[in-house]
Amino acid sequence: MFKDALIIFKKEFKSLFKDKRTVFSIVILPMVLMPMIFMAIGFFGSVQQKQVAETVYRIGFVNLPDKEFKMILSQMLHFEEFDVNNYNVVSDSDNTIIVEFDHSGNKLTAKIYYNSTSSKSRFASQMVKTALNSYEKLLVAKRLSKYSLNLKDLDAIDITDVDMAPKEAQGTDFLAVMLPYLILIYIFSGSMNIGLATTAGEKERGTLSPILVNQVSRTSIALGKVLYVMSTGLINSVSTVIGFMIAFKILGDSLGGALPMNIAAFTPGKTLGLLFTILTVSALASSIIVLLGSFAKSMKEAGTYIMPIYIGVPVLGISTMQMDPSKQLSMYLIPMLNSVFVMKDIIIARFELTKFLVMLLSNIAVTSVVIYAIAKLFNSERILESSE
Repeated sequence: MFKDALIIFKKEFKSLFKDKRTVFSIVILPMVLMPMIFMAIGFFGSVQQKQVAETVYRIGFVNLPDKEFKMILSQMLHFEEFDVNNYNVVSDSDNTIIVEFDHSGNKLTAKIYYNSTSSKSRFASQMVKTALNSYEKLLVAKRLSKYSLNLKDLDAIDITDVDMAPKEAQGTDFLAVMLPYLILIYIFSGSMNIGLATTAGEKERGTLSPILVNQVSRTSIALGKVLYVMSTGLINSVSTVIGFMIAFKILGDSLGGALPMNIAAFTPGKTLGLLFTILTVSALASSIIVLLGSFAKSMKEAGTYIMPIYIGVPVLGISTMQMDPSKQLSMYLIPMLNSVFVMKDIIIARFELTKFLVMLLSNIAVTSVVIYAIAKLFNSERILESSE
């Protein structure tokens, strides 16, 4: 049976690589797209930051206490002063803010009038706040000097952070947040179109019936299709991970190594563990997609069936981004969620063989049940009736 399934798998897989557009979208595009996305974010962010920093702002001061504040602000912002006659000029401009001081109370108070719909105005208001903090320290230092004290004398505690995580796990927090999410998303997105095309799509094209009447068992046909969809999802997710690494390698070099991500943490052992985890997720995802596609009579109907998963997977990925791996072994029985936890365990060097095996057996068991349901469907007349 498995030999026949491999024949079906090879047939489908060969057809995949005959379509250059499909190969490009599954293999090449993720490795190119991820670096391009992050490079574009970095480029446009730096351009925007440079633009707002080089803008000459118009700042109006009301009841300015002294010139020292303006001197501090001039080191952070290019601005020209104007006389305040109407506060509404702020809402009509994207580079105008007003700073109003009040000396009436025990403390000097400051109000910043800015336009929240303008990025330049928001940037300028933030710089004013920073300047006010520096000005506050200057005023406090002057008051303390009367008593022969300085600001450091007020520091009762010196705080030092010491990261006690294993050396190989340090700098992996961003990887643990992003990688499981990206892998989940791209496994399903890479498998979805292929899985629906080889089931509901073949029904629409009328090519499924000739395959079913061959001497090859229908169980082998079902298994072959699952292997085919699983391999495409696996290739797509691996290509995405490679593209992700390339993107952050480029960004890390451009930032002088300041990017908080330890790519060197990917040892051969971790890579192998991640590969096995991705493989089980891909098998489960592809079997679910093939089952739903086999129930559907058309691509449109299949799209309706797949919609809850299409929404649910991103929700699962986002909701687990900031979650630490669970310490409860029972949580590793839950398909998909267990894979996210295991990937996080591997990345942050908390790998436990027991949890890994529970995840593996749980995903394999659920996948086997789904494949059994697909085989039953392919061996019944319902699969033929739905293709008519």
